[in-house]
Amino acid sequence: MDALCVTIRAYTASFRPPGMSAGYHPTLPLPPLSTVYGLIAAAVGRDVDPSRVWLGYRFCSEAKARDMEKIILFSEKGATWDAKTGQISSMPIQREFLVNPVLRVYVPPLEELWQAFRCPRFPLVLGRSQDVAYVDRIERVELEPTTEGEAEGILLPFPCPGVGSLVYNLPTFLPTHPPRRPLAVKPFQMVVRRQPVRYEGGLLYRVHDMVVPIYTIERLR
Repeated sequence: MDALCVTIRAYTASFRPPGMSAGYHPTLPLPPLSTVYGLIAAAVGRDVDPSRVWLGYRFCSEAKARDMEKIILFSEKGATWDAKTGQISSMPIQREFLVNPVLRVYVPPLEELWQAFRCPRFPLVLGRSQDVAYVDRIERVELEPTTEGEAEGILLPFPCPGVGSLVYNLPTFLPTHPPRRPLAVKPFQMVVRRQPVRYEGGLLYRVHDMVVPIYTIERLR
């Protein structure tokens, strides 16, 4: 199967786990499907139809670090005001981030996507607005169907027995316009370290010496 492989790099990345609030912001080790679809939407300039644009990706980073930053506190009416200090209310938080991340995205070889990643409509970010990213390379690759192989930095549907991983409940696709309701929320296994994986049912494809899962609309629902 023909595909475009888009290599995206950044200095930092951060993907907050669902349900985490103020105080301490950890990061997931790799992005959810909805985040990568949002990245594609930023490049194209609008939502992409997941029934037309299937998706696969691999993610890696060199290290995880922690930073201290100040956030402004908001209410339904906007930023809150601290009468004692005469300033807008704020608080310090600790935030984890990933260092020198690399995201390889596999999408259909459509001219629209090729042009969008060559000249993105909106800035590309790997998480928060300060995690600005750039397209390093775009190439055509051949994806070969398989049921097993070595994998690292991928997302697998839960359960996948015998695979060492972290399990999270994650959205599969989120539109960019309100109301932002997820297409579905499902449990996934985050395969961080390189290891052999096996999965039946036409999910895995081999590219070079690694395997990557390809998610179609049927697997997103």
